[in-house]
Amino acid sequence: MNKVDENAPSPRVFWSCAAIGWAVLAYGVGGLIAESARTHPEQWIRWFAGSLIVHDFVVAPLVIAAGSLLVNRVRPPFRAAVQGALIATGVITLTTWPFLRGYGLRSDNPSVLPNNYALGLSIVVVVVWLIAAWVLVRAWCRAR
Repeated sequence: MNKVDENAPSPRVFWSCAAIGWAVLAYGVGGLIAESARTHPEQWIRWFAGSLIVHDFVVAPLVIAAGSLLVNRVRPPFRAAVQGALIATGVITLTTWPFLRGYGLRSDNPSVLPNNYALGLSIVVVVVWLIAAWVLVRAWCRAR
């Protein structure tokens, strides 16, 4: 007899969410095409394809390797803090990547990307790891 997962969403919820997702995707692609003079769809397609390749051949293997090392080297009471800090660092770095690379920077408009984004990223990552260290110290004190 098959065991039914009580926490699994119903098919109705799944298909409703899928329909909403496809509608949002269609709206975005429609806007990309309708405003092609301003959105440059060929550059967007190049960027999208490049990010798929980078994800599959760089990011995913690094995440798998880090997860494997984490499971084998860090004990369970400490694993959650390290895992959380790694996830936060990855998400923050990927989110700020376009700013770090200067995408959209224009020489005729100095107000575009006016901040030191590398410094900002460094500060945020240091804060994330300080919080993780604090959680690790608390877990270590409780374990003793």
